[in-house]
Amino acid sequence: MKLSQAMIVKNEESNIERALSWGKGIVSEQIVIDTGSTDNTVKIAESMGAKVYHFEWIDDFSAAKNYAIEKCSGDWIAFLDADEYFMKDADKILSTIKKAEREGAYVIAAQLLDLNDKGKIIGSMTQARLFKNHEGIEYQKRIHEHLCSKKPVKIYDATKELSIFHTGYSDSEQSKKNKSEKYKILLEKEIMDRPEDADMYGYLGDIYAGQQDYIKAEELYNTALKYMDKANSIESGRRGTTLRNLLVILGGYNYRTDELLHVYEFASRILPQDADFSAIVADHFYRYQNYEKAAVFFKHSLDSYNKFGAFLKSDYVDSHIIEIHTKLSNAYFMSEQPIEAIKIAVKILSSDKYNVESLRILLLSVQEAEKKGNIGYSQNEEYKLLERLYDLDSLKDKAFIYVTAKKLGVIGLSDIIKSHCSAEEAGLIDKMDV
Repeated sequence: MKLSQAMIVKNEESNIERALSWGKGIVSEQIVIDTGSTDNTVKIAESMGAKVYHFEWIDDFSAAKNYAIEKCSGDWIAFLDADEYFMKDADKILSTIKKAEREGAYVIAAQLLDLNDKGKIIGSMTQARLFKNHEGIEYQKRIHEHLCSKKPVKIYDATKELSIFHTGYSDSEQSKKNKSEKYKILLEKEIMDRPEDADMYGYLGDIYAGQQDYIKAEELYNTALKYMDKANSIESGRRGTTLRNLLVILGGYNYRTDELLHVYEFASRILPQDADFSAIVADHFYRYQNYEKAAVFFKHSLDSYNKFGAFLKSDYVDSHIIEIHTKLSNAYFMSEQPIEAIKIAVKILSSDKYNVESLRILLLSVQEAEKKGNIGYSQNEEYKLLERLYDLDSLKDKAFIYVTAKKLGVIGLSDIIKSHCSAEEAGLIDKMDV
């Protein structure tokens, strides 16, 4: 089996070496389609052994990518942009392709992780970046192009196996502005050709939202709704992104709750497995301190996520899972449901024991449960609970609990923690800043 790596580029000298490096020893050929570089992109690509072809830019990403496909001789194609790359996961690509073929899948979807300037992950989504060659699979639309096939194809879910890193969000502000203006022109051309294409209105809305012109963005998202396919689907795709972004805009204004819920009902009806919609509505109620309703929607969101997963949907929940659990726990506490708050806080601390906010919620919720007379909740029982979550022979763990408890005024617990310290440890934690 041969794997081709393909990409289209223009002035990518800062990215091209990394973009070609991950495929060495894995791919049989590297196809680079240059659309008019004026820097050293072509020179670097050729020096690394890539086959470089030139394509006259005609304001059509699909045309350029389909030209690249024509040049690929491999059985499968890995089509990543110059600012996207695999790391250690690259070694799993060939075995993943074999799994996909055994299941009769011609397209493989991986997890795409967006990185900021500091290399921190700021978002994730599902993207199809590998597909079988010579099967009529090609790109469509001049911008925000996507893979299409004349016959139905099965997609293999490799989001747990393959992760692609994307650094495009770390571009300079000027670079982002230039891209946005260029994409605006292409989207407007696409809308002229396809005036009832809901996806294009959604993509154009994203640009205006990114420029903080939320009035124009909302107008475009509502136009997208007008032309949107109303059929029920388990895959969100562009429809999900459009609805998600419209909910975010509406959710920023408390007096628009009715409009928010109207769009939410529509979104939930056509994309019932997407957990993002409930999470965004929950954020709206949480922001305006309606904690009881926030808890209901956060719980529904997490239940959907746990039941249906994040493959081709629920990108927001998937990349904010700890934050959503933390908000749910606090929403339970603030709406006087301390037992439920404790359950969620314990779940978070079981995997992230130094989560300060979750420990705060846990300690205060136990106090509240004790006041309500809930059996089994007292400071001694609280200590036993903490013993299950922390190593109380560790000074670091004892200090973390002690400082948090003292800052919150949970004096009894801080005294219990201190009583389990040696004299030297007690002296150290007493000096810690609360």
